[in-house]
Amino acid sequence: MLTRQRCRSARRGLGLFTLFAGLAIVGCDAPQPMQQPPPVVVGVVDVQPRALALDLEYPAQLRGAREVEVRARVSGILLERRYEEGARVAAGDILFRIDPEPFRAAAARARAEVQVQEANLGQARRERDRIEPLLERNLASLRDRDNALAAFEGAEAAVAAARAALRTAELDLSYTDVRAPIAGLTSREVRSEGSLVTAGDDSSLLTYIVQEDRLYVDLSVSDTEADLVRAAVDGGGSVAVNVTNAEGHPIGAPAPIEFISPRIDDATGTVGIRAVLENPGGVVPGRIVRAHVTGVEVANALVIPKRAVVYGAMGPYVWTVDGGGMVTPTPVTLGAFVGNDVVVARGLAAGNRVVVEGVLKVIPGFPVKAEPMAAEPAQGSAP
Repeated sequence: MLTRQRCRSARRGLGLFTLFAGLAIVGCDAPQPMQQPPPVVVGVVDVQPRALALDLEYPAQLRGAREVEVRARVSGILLERRYEEGARVAAGDILFRIDPEPFRAAAARARAEVQVQEANLGQARRERDRIEPLLERNLASLRDRDNALAAFEGAEAAVAAARAALRTAELDLSYTDVRAPIAGLTSREVRSEGSLVTAGDDSSLLTYIVQEDRLYVDLSVSDTEADLVRAAVDGGGSVAVNVTNAEGHPIGAPAPIEFISPRIDDATGTVGIRAVLENPGGVVPGRIVRAHVTGVEVANALVIPKRAVVYGAMGPYVWTVDGGGMVTPTPVTLGAFVGNDVVVARGLAAGNRVVVEGVLKVIPGFPVKAEPMAAEPAQGSAP
C-alpha cells in the first residue's frame, strides 16, 4: 500500500516537471523584436556635367617619314658599292655603280644613228628645194613634188626618232650610277658586288634609305577615343602628341597630328593615328616610345571617381542614394579613364548622388547616412 502511494507521488511530480519544461520551451520559441542596425556612414558626390581635359597616353613607334627602296633601273653587273652601310647620305649621292660599258656602246650607236638620219634629212631637204622651182616651170609633176615632200617629212620623223633613241641610251648610261633619291640613313646592301641585277624584278632592289629629319609617330587608339581626337582636331583645337622615351625624357617638340584613319582595323579593333615629329636630334627610326595626346576635351562629361565603380557579374555598376537615404545599384557604361576619375557614358544623370566612400559597407535595402564629399581634380593619365 505504501509502495503504491509512492509511485503515485512520483508520477505526479514527473507530470509537473514536464508541464513546466513545456512552458519554458514555448517561452523560448516566442518571436523577439529585431533591432534595426544604425545607418552606415558613406561619402557621396553629386554628379554634375563638366568639361574634362583628357591626357591620353599610348605606346607608339617612330618611323621615317619617307622610307625609299633604292633599285637598279637598268640591268647589268654590279661593280661596286660606294657608301658606308648605315651612313647618312645626301640626295644625289652615288650609292652603287653598274657596269657602264654596254650602255656606252649603245649610246654611241644611237649617236651615230642620229647623224645618219640627219644626213638623210639634209638630202630630203635639198630634193624638196629643187622640185619647187621645177614645178613652177612645169618641168616637174605634182606627183614628183608630193614624193619629195613625203621624203622630207619622213626624214624629219626619222631624225626625231633617232634623237629619242639617243636620249634613252644616254639615260640608261646615267642610270648605271645608282644615286640616292632622298637624303637619309642608308641600310645594309641587299646585293653585293659582282651580282647580276635585272631591272623590274626582285634582284633590282639594292638597299633602303630612311628619311630621318622628319619622323612619323604611329599609334593605335580605341574607336571611342579616336572620335574624341578627331572632333578636337576638326574643331581647331591645339591637339598635339608629346613623345617621350622609356625614361620619360621628351623627344623633340610636340608633334601635330597629320592623319587619323577613317576605318577600324579588323585585326586589332583600333584606329591608327599618325603625327609628324621634327627630328633635329637624329633619333633613329623604329624606336618604341610613349605618346601623350594633349588638347582633347570631353564636353559636359559626367565624371565620378574610379573607386565608386563596382564590378559584378552583369558588368560595372555604382550605388546611388535617393532622398530617403536608400541605396540602389545602378548599371553604368564607362568611357575614358583620366587619372583617378572615369567618364560615365550611360547610366547616370545630372544630380545623381553616387557612393564613393564606404562602398563595401552598403547593404541593399537598408538606409545609409550620406555625407557629401568634395570633388577631386583629375590627375595623371591612363591609356
